[in-house]
Amino acid sequence: MNYWYDKEGSRLGDFQREVESKASCTFCVLPWIHLATRPNGDMRLCCTANASGAGVDHEVGLVKMEDGKPANFARNTPLEAFNNDYMKSVRKTMLKGEIPASCTGCFNEEAQGIVSKRIWETATWMKDEGVDIEELIAQTNEDGTVPEKLQYLDLRLGHTCNIKCVMCSPHDSSKWVADHKKLIPVLQDPEVKRQMQWDRKEFNNKWHEKESFWKEMYAQIPNLKQVYFAGGEPLMIKEHKMFIEEIIRQGYQDNVLLRYNSNGILVDEELIELWSKFRKVKFAVSVDASFERDDYIRFPGKFSEVERTLHMLDNTPDNIHVSMATAVQIFNIKHIPDFLKWKVNSNFKKMNVGLINGVTMGGGLVNAHLVHIPTFLNITILLEQDKQEVRERFAELKTWLWDNYTQDDEFWIHNPKGWRQWEGLLAHMDSADNSHLLPGFKEYVNKLDAIRKLDAAKIFPELSHLL
Repeated sequence: MNYWYDKEGSRLGDFQREVESKASCTFCVLPWIHLATRPNGDMRLCCTANASGAGVDHEVGLVKMEDGKPANFARNTPLEAFNNDYMKSVRKTMLKGEIPASCTGCFNEEAQGIVSKRIWETATWMKDEGVDIEELIAQTNEDGTVPEKLQYLDLRLGHTCNIKCVMCSPHDSSKWVADHKKLIPVLQDPEVKRQMQWDRKEFNNKWHEKESFWKEMYAQIPNLKQVYFAGGEPLMIKEHKMFIEEIIRQGYQDNVLLRYNSNGILVDEELIELWSKFRKVKFAVSVDASFERDDYIRFPGKFSEVERTLHMLDNTPDNIHVSMATAVQIFNIKHIPDFLKWKVNSNFKKMNVGLINGVTMGGGLVNAHLVHIPTFLNITILLEQDKQEVRERFAELKTWLWDNYTQDDEFWIHNPKGWRQWEGLLAHMDSADNSHLLPGFKEYVNKLDAIRKLDAAKIFPELSHLL
């Protein structure tokens, strides 16, 4: 087995060997402890598995029931799906040391030196949450059935949102619906049109109001160690607050870590007071660039409001950990070095020296996630001349960080959320030449700009030759 990380003794390299000795080289903890929803109520193996079919099949990674339809909580109960044939098959495949078809995304990222969701989730649950992998496997029946005890919930409670990010769609943002109606009829590129398809009639945004769903979730509260909320925008959805209040009412708040990916616009003192009662809160604010570039990417959000939220969160109780989550894509890859310089120069207390999944951020500074869907925004579509410019900008950033953001070699060399994060993402950029998708990118941006009365070429002059 070629280890994804450092063969010569890194923290996570040693961890991987430990996992393989107890389970297998393809093991991931999530199918044993975790339930994940999509905004429309579909259950998926995890968010990365659902992205593994980028550009090919948007149903990759969805948990299928015996009738071939995705498990959906408008018609299926969570525990009905948790031990169905699909989930049992995934567990058995992993224990045999084989890669489940839905899980190729993680292994592809690992091959490029990126800390995949499989790696960091399993590491977190073993090292920080004390999950005993050998015990999980011992409790697994021969047919792949496991005890119905959920320790980790990933809840995307509908698509209600207050912004419409350029890399998003109506699947994940209600704000996108009006623009989508205007965009689809004018798109000509068949691949862009296919990836942007969305059928309102088939989209269920009410499933999370079902009493049967919450009955099972409430019953799982004594087993819970983590709950992750994302969107849509989770702070807009009433069931989010309802659920964390129920955890407090049952008296399990000291056992539970709350995690968020949010645009942060709606954070207020009342919510911070609720958070202060929990074991820990990890709040990741989605920020993709600075100033007018972020305004464009996360339209019609205002960077000034984001800055206000960041400074407010920087002064919250110690149990609240704050970070930035950055969606790495064609619009920001050239700008990320300047964005990170802005972050360093802003002198944040929590966000420049805090922990992400138990790992000090070091030279990484943000929690970076690759945009795989839509494929015409992925960084592999850049021309070689643009990729060379990206390499040069990151080389200059490395020197600047060393001079202005002093850390020891542990943070730079061994820390997977340090400089290695950017090396992995640049390796992904160089892993394929998808410049044939640039005509689709051009059409998408220009027609969306016409609808939104924006001008990407002016806001991103470094990309103007592609538009």
